[in-house]
Amino acid sequence: MMRSEASRHREGRGQVWMDVDDGLPRVLGHCFEQFARPSGLLGRLAGHLMAKLDDDDRWLVGLLDVQPADRVLEVGCGPGVAVALLAERATAGLVVGLDPSEVMIRQAARRNRAAVRAGRAELRLGMDSALPYPDGHFTKACTIHSLYFWPSLPDGLRELHRALAPGGQLVVAVRMRRAGAGRFDPAYFGYTERQLGDLVAALESIGFGEVTRRRWEQVGRIGRQTMEAILARR
Repeated sequence: MMRSEASRHREGRGQVWMDVDDGLPRVLGHCFEQFARPSGLLGRLAGHLMAKLDDDDRWLVGLLDVQPADRVLEVGCGPGVAVALLAERATAGLVVGLDPSEVMIRQAARRNRAAVRAGRAELRLGMDSALPYPDGHFTKACTIHSLYFWPSLPDGLRELHRALAPGGQLVVAVRMRRAGAGRFDPAYFGYTERQLGDLVAALESIGFGEVTRRRWEQVGRIGRQTMEAILARR
């Protein structure tokens, strides 16, 4: 959800979401909206861009240490790049990609057509706060670049906690804000250290344990970016 006051996250009752400056150029504002819930032509273009910039997806999947029989959920799967990487590892398990965008689910389904046909992958339209799966269904879960757009951080984290089996692993990854980043730089809209601390506190209050952090400094096609992952156990 995007609101006023540039690159700030409003915080209240544990809620954290990303705000975008009302003063941004209209075209740029539309572009940011397409990364929250892609739709139409711009949404399709956003999906193709996300699929090309896959280094962070590979990093996320590596942190999960997926085993062949794992049942893995990705919330905010986008065009399905991480789903494909996860399905390569969970050869005797199941990988589920969930996203609120029909455009992204279609792209993800095309990218993972073989795994879906083999019954090793599912793509579902849905929200983080209402996962369409029973308690303890997954052994691992992850999300990357989606927390910025969650309507309620606590509700989403509680649903992940519910859907994970006891001992299940969660990895949540975000881009960090960098001082001096320009408005066309994704790092302008990243998490601050305070917000990351709030995320850790929210995980612990919900019942996650063994909470640790991993940082990755990335220099790529969109410039210098700092990624931070929070690992936790159900």
